[in-house]
Amino acid sequence: MALALPASADGAAARLDRLFDAAALHPGRLPVPVPVPAAAPARRAAPAMTARRAAARLHQELVVPVPRETPAYRRTFNALLAHPEVTDRYDDLILKYARRYRLDARFLKSVMAAESEFDPAAHSPAGARGLMQVMPVTSASVGVPASRLYDPEYAIKAGAAYFQVLFKTAWRLFHLKGVRYTDVPHWVMQRVIAAYHAGPKFLTRSHWYRSTRAYVRKVVLFYNSKVTDFRRPVRSAHELPTFSDAVAPSGTLY
Repeated sequence: MALALPASADGAAARLDRLFDAAALHPGRLPVPVPVPAAAPARRAAPAMTARRAAARLHQELVVPVPRETPAYRRTFNALLAHPEVTDRYDDLILKYARRYRLDARFLKSVMAAESEFDPAAHSPAGARGLMQVMPVTSASVGVPASRLYDPEYAIKAGAAYFQVLFKTAWRLFHLKGVRYTDVPHWVMQRVIAAYHAGPKFLTRSHWYRSTRAYVRKVVLFYNSKVTDFRRPVRSAHELPTFSDAVAPSGTLY
């Protein structure tokens, strides 16, 4: 489920994140700030960790280090693999918007498999809609009317446009200027998937919801499966960009 990128400044967003996290740990109350005495002696500030050092620290922190199959995933995989007329019917639209937003077409198809199982009428209890399960507020933020999210083309456009927002944010945070989105490191790819599911702040978190880990695992497994193959003829190999190092450590390919 895609959540909208907050528009507040970085400092304000960080303070809100801290309040949100404390509230999640203690439902029903917000943390009360502890005042610092005015006369307290000033302490020498520790050197701030540079963005590059922070990126290096996060490098080994995969959301799902070894994405293993679950019985539920295997049932879904088998059902989808048996019906290529369902899984392949939106390939042209996926390729179209992958090219427009410079994304990996197979990646978009993997998210679609995990989100809606290729059902354009899918609707989540939280209100996410369509093939890419985009929330109305998110679709509006990328210029797609919420009323059009059950239309396959608009749904794919909204999902792809929002992924581009997340990739741009990740590129700024992790200093990946000059790297193509289709060459994203695997640890960044997993964080972008987590952010699509639970919110942009999860691009830099080291702890994730259990449901977010399950979601990332599902997308990665679909990415490395025949469900997300493009079986229709394409005009050129450039229409099917792929991640350079996206094979999970478990590496099961079908």
